[in-house]
Amino acid sequence: MTVLFRLRTAMINCPSVCGWMVLLVGCVGLLGSSTVQAQAPALERDSERMAELVVAPVYQHVDDGTTQLDAWSSRIQLTVPLLARTVVQSSIQYGLSTGEALSTVQGFTDLQLRVQHTALVRQGRLVVGVDANVPTGTEALTARELRTTIQTSQRPYGFQVPTFGQGWSVAPVVTWAVPATQNLALGVGLSGRYQGGYRPLASSTADYVPGHEVELRLGGDYRIGADATVALDGTATYIAPDTEGGQTRFEAKYTTSVRVQYLWQRRSQAIRLQARYESWPESRYRPVLLTEENVGTGAPVTQQVLPSIWQSAAGYTQSLVGPLGLGLRGGVSHYTATNRFDAQTVGRLQVAPRLQWDDTTLTVYTAYTGGSFTGFEAGLRTAIQF
Repeated sequence: MTVLFRLRTAMINCPSVCGWMVLLVGCVGLLGSSTVQAQAPALERDSERMAELVVAPVYQHVDDGTTQLDAWSSRIQLTVPLLARTVVQSSIQYGLSTGEALSTVQGFTDLQLRVQHTALVRQGRLVVGVDANVPTGTEALTARELRTTIQTSQRPYGFQVPTFGQGWSVAPVVTWAVPATQNLALGVGLSGRYQGGYRPLASSTADYVPGHEVELRLGGDYRIGADATVALDGTATYIAPDTEGGQTRFEAKYTTSVRVQYLWQRRSQAIRLQARYESWPESRYRPVLLTEENVGTGAPVTQQVLPSIWQSAAGYTQSLVGPLGLGLRGGVSHYTATNRFDAQTVGRLQVAPRLQWDDTTLTVYTAYTGGSFTGFEAGLRTAIQF
């Protein structure tokens, strides 16, 4: 059996070089309304926050009509505040993936480290940080194990652990947000990723080095009344070619995305609406030729390897009686055709009841996916502050 596959496909499933930080960090706070502060990520909302430990096991199942895939994973994340407005975070996952007529692949992912510092500069807010990927994950896969990760790394499936070891990398990030008017805040962010090499296959004779990346992000938040905001941001990312043994293996050059979001929040209720588009060009690459026991390399070809994506989603959260809460989320995603799949459209519905007591929050969620393929996901997230 011969399969076309790009070794770096699974890496695109990971957050972008500044995906851990929405550009408009703290913009809504700059507008002076605490009711809409949920637009900012958790790391930005409270410089005096407590340390937090998160444990989140997940089971996922996908059936595309020809292959059934199953994956179990668990994420452990620790966030610790250091000096004023400085936060350190580390996370690692353990995953197991298998499927019909596929080998089981299991092991740890790479350890991810993050350091972030927020400074108030005049009327604005400056955030400087760095992400580091420490190569602790499983590498040197066999041909049969690679066949499994080919399936689990396809973007529409959304597996939590699409692959394992990906080599070391360092990603510095800087963003700046400032109020332009009483109701409008603007921001700009610049980030990069310097990627080291790794041996993804047991038969590799040279390091595979994913291309370095540079990303620019622009955006703004506009407050509508006392309870709502609209956010718009866009990104443009340059990606250098992937290489192996000094030879180019994959070249995508760039990707762009745009997102618009509406957030309404009052007392114990919140409604969030979001639409997003991500564009990928055709890529030139040398495909992996995969047989039952061996892995080879084919001649360069130009094809649509990564799909462009249209997404829309709506979410609702509500505090119920006492420590109980409920979250509902629904969305539709459309993925354009690639060299492996026809165009795919899927809908997803998620229900997430929540229980909070003292400094512990327990969230249980289930999600169902239907459309071009079907899927089921169930997870448990325990967050403990101390």
